[in-house]
This record gives sequence, structure tokens and C-alpha cells, in this order.
Amino acid sequence: MSEEALLREKTATLARMLNMQGTIGMFGHVSIRVPGTDRCFISPGASTEKATVRPEQIFVYNIDGTIIEHPGGLIPLEWRIHTQIHRDRPDAMCIAHLHAPHARALGVAGKEVVPVFLHGSFLRGGVPTWNNPRLVVNDEQAADLSRALGKNNVCQMRGHGCVIVGASAEEAFFACTFFEENAQIQLQAEIMGGAIPLTPDEARDCAEGTFNPRLFPLLWTYYERKVALGA
Repeated sequence: MSEEALLREKTATLARMLNMQGTIGMFGHVSIRVPGTDRCFISPGASTEKATVRPEQIFVYNIDGTIIEHPGGLIPLEWRIHTQIHRDRPDAMCIAHLHAPHARALGVAGKEVVPVFLHGSFLRGGVPTWNNPRLVVNDEQAADLSRALGKNNVCQMRGHGCVIVGASAEEAFFACTFFEENAQIQLQAEIMGGAIPLTPDEARDCAEGTFNPRLFPLLWTYYERKVALGA
């Protein structure tokens, strides 16, 4: 399988895995950039059942916004999230725009997501918030969101969702998984009087052992098998 065919397949698989986790929702979308090029694969919009996304349904864009391949169906309304961040962050080879329920609830409450457990330790650099609940439908909004993200892995979008990036599809999926799990634990702990954040030293040490490239494909393969089995 060629590199582009593999990345097209990964884009579809990523959408299905995030659907299984309940974080992408009807309106979320993901993209993967082809290394060394301005081409990126973007999953389809709200017209497509995320549980059944296949490679032949993936859109191909240039990062300037030009559609290279249109397979039919609806283009994600907020496609500029991807093209803008891919331009601003050459290191961000994979981008996910999610509507993860627990993280979104914390954002609506004005609570910053902080690392509170082992696998949430990668959030130790902070989770900024784009303080705008609107859809990202123009270049100005996309640029403003990208600035809010900065060099971070994750950015909350108040009253809306979040954006998560990674140097690979596997890294981005790892971050998506444990950002929402950390938010869920943090929210549950708030009910019991408040979460105890990891200290900077704890978060550093935990991240060294967990946010590790050797672990990213293990999580990917685990969920890839689950969606293949329909579990």
C-alpha cells in the first residue's frame, strides 16, 4: 500500500475510532497531512455516519483550501480549522476537531482542563481556550483559533468543542483519547469536592512514561481491532 493510500485509510479509521469513543459526534472531523506535501486528507462532514467512514469517502485538500478530490457528500463546514493549523503548524500532521462531552462541559463551566491522572499528564503544558462559541467558517476565525492553540497539543473551544493535534495520527488519537478521559475524571472529582491536579514534577515524570511514541501504536491497534470487529 502506498503512503497516500495508507494515510487515507488512517483518516477513515481515525474517524471510526473516535466515533466509538463518543467524541467526534455528528459534526466532528479529522485530517492527516501527507508528509512533504501540501495535500491533506479530511473526513467527510455531517452527511456521513461516522461509524462507517471508508477511504473512498475521504476528501483531499490542498492546505490553501483547494479541493483536489471530491468524493461526494458534504465537506466539513469548518474545514478551515484544518487548513489553517496545517499551515501554521508544520509539525501537526494530524488534526481532530471533536465535541467530546466531558471536556466540553468543563469548558462551558469555565474550568481549565488540568492533568489529574497518569495518562492525562501530557496536558502539563496547559490547555488554552479559544473564547468563542461560534462555528469556524472564515479565515479570520480560523487564524484566531490557531493562535489560541499556539504550540500546544489541545485547545478548548468554549461552548463548542476542542481541537487536538499530533505529529502523527497515532499521537493525535492518543491525545484525543486521554484528553477526554482526563476531563471525565476531573469532572467526576469536582462532584466530590474537587480534583487534585498532578504537581509539575509528577506530571513531568508521568508524561515521560506515558506520552511515549512506543505506546501510540499500541492504543491505535487496540481500537482499530475494536472498530473492525464492531465491538
